[in-house]
Amino acid sequence: MRVEIKLDPNIAEEVAVIHARKMTSKLLSLVEAFEKEDDDKASVLVAKNDDKVFIIEPDQVDIIRAEGGEMKLYNRQAQEYIVTKPLHELLEMLPNNFVRISKSAIVNVHRVDHLSNSFNRTMFIIMKNGINDYISRSYLGDFKKRLGI
Repeated sequence: MRVEIKLDPNIAEEVAVIHARKMTSKLLSLVEAFEKEDDDKASVLVAKNDDKVFIIEPDQVDIIRAEGGEMKLYNRQAQEYIVTKPLHELLEMLPNNFVRISKSAIVNVHRVDHLSNSFNRTMFIIMKNGINDYISRSYLGDFKKRLGI
């Protein structure tokens, strides 16, 4: 891989652009490294399970979604936790590898196992922990853009 850096003291915000033929594990690692520089993002989430409070690192989260009037977080082992913040606040707190897939769910794109086409121009998403959901039409464009597809 060829690396090119252009220094400009007049730039207000640093931007990294990577041109690639396809998404690879190396590229995901690079993206993750850049995203960790985001100091204003949450380093941990607070969640509950069976009257216990747990501290969960964002990279351990696969999906967070509204279910039965509660916000449920599923970790890498598909364990379920309750979080008290609404989705829009969680999305602002979490690193950039989290993306909204519907009005009721956000996912960690680093933890997507695979996608398949579904009905009505939606997509079915299966996470590495086995949890699945639908990507609604209104969020599909942004999701595809984030994955580079």
